[in-house]
Amino acid sequence: MSATRPFGRGATLLFAVACGVAVGNVYLPQPLLALMAADLRVSPAHAGLVATLTQFGYAAGILLLVPLGDLVRPRRLVTILMAATTAGLVIAAVAPALGVLAVAATLIGILTVAPQILVPLAGHLAPPGQAGRAVGTLVTGLIAGIFGSRLLGSLLAQATSWRLVYAAAAVLTLLAGVLLRPALPEEPIGRGSYPRALAGLPGLLRRQAALRQACLVQFCSFAVFSGTWTVLALYVTGPRFGWSTGTAGLFGLVGLAAGALTPIAGHRTDRHGPLAVTAAAVLASVVGVVVLTVAGTGPIGLVAGTFAVTVGMQSAQIANQARIFADRPDARSQVNTLYMTAAFLGGSLGSAAGTTLYNHHGWGGVCAANAVFVTVALAGHLLTLYRTARDKRDRKFVRSNVSRG
Repeated sequence: MSATRPFGRGATLLFAVACGVAVGNVYLPQPLLALMAADLRVSPAHAGLVATLTQFGYAAGILLLVPLGDLVRPRRLVTILMAATTAGLVIAAVAPALGVLAVAATLIGILTVAPQILVPLAGHLAPPGQAGRAVGTLVTGLIAGIFGSRLLGSLLAQATSWRLVYAAAAVLTLLAGVLLRPALPEEPIGRGSYPRALAGLPGLLRRQAALRQACLVQFCSFAVFSGTWTVLALYVTGPRFGWSTGTAGLFGLVGLAAGALTPIAGHRTDRHGPLAVTAAAVLASVVGVVVLTVAGTGPIGLVAGTFAVTVGMQSAQIANQARIFADRPDARSQVNTLYMTAAFLGGSLGSAAGTTLYNHHGWGGVCAANAVFVTVALAGHLLTLYRTARDKRDRKFVRSNVSRG
């Protein structure tokens, strides 16, 4: 399909499946850490480095590679990324030691950025009036990939080994790339130079207060989300619960259930505005952290708390993206690059803090780190609400004086 041919339902679904397969590679290590640690004869904290480096690499890939999405032929770019990701997954599957696996995990993270290219591309190719529906379908695919990879990967690892999970992911990624290639346009959708696109990012962040505020909230929300989900498999397969890896993977159903609420956040954002939805999302994360701290020693508390922090993170992402896109509709790719980079830097920090503190202080250490992150998110958003209300009062005062004059 060329860039001028209709972007129909079939192409939309194919893009969504490819997004799910690709993003699943970023979250693949989280439920496998206990098996990796046992197989490679390292501590769970050291095995947690695999999840941390995958997310850190993803943040770096978003920052360095996603700007190419507007400048390079999508068919060539996405095909190369999917093929290179496949190679990284194969290296991970046969890694003889943690060092090799860590390098492969970093490469997988850097190269698995096709979803962040496909989402804005779908919005560009969709017929008039259907861009939102197309993007929504791809976001659904992303959520299914995030939690489906945890669920299916843990069950497969329990039945076979964690190495076979990476091998299976390599096959799926390669197949998705082959099937997706004909549906990608030949010509780039924008113009410009790569150095100029990168050079403009710091100035954009400096000038856009809404972007800085959104980045702060999502950095912290994603840190809570990632820290919780990364340590979760280690926690429930440890002495406290003693569950199998396959049973632990069933927590992926909690994530899928939370993902089902994503459309509600979108509708509420349209109706009540992004700031109100972000406030509700941060409060959901606060509730989740409290529940995990107070009742996280039991399965019901774990399910309820994990569900709340997942809903909070996803809802905040939708509301924040709506806000920053409306604030700079002329620079959506650039603001999304900065925003998603901040999100996954927060995710990598959350994973690192969670696994390190869990190794030294147990589940209580993870909850303490989450409390710090969610407090910063809450304080930052309260400050945003205060400044927004103050600016509205100032504008109203100026208009009133002008009308009197």
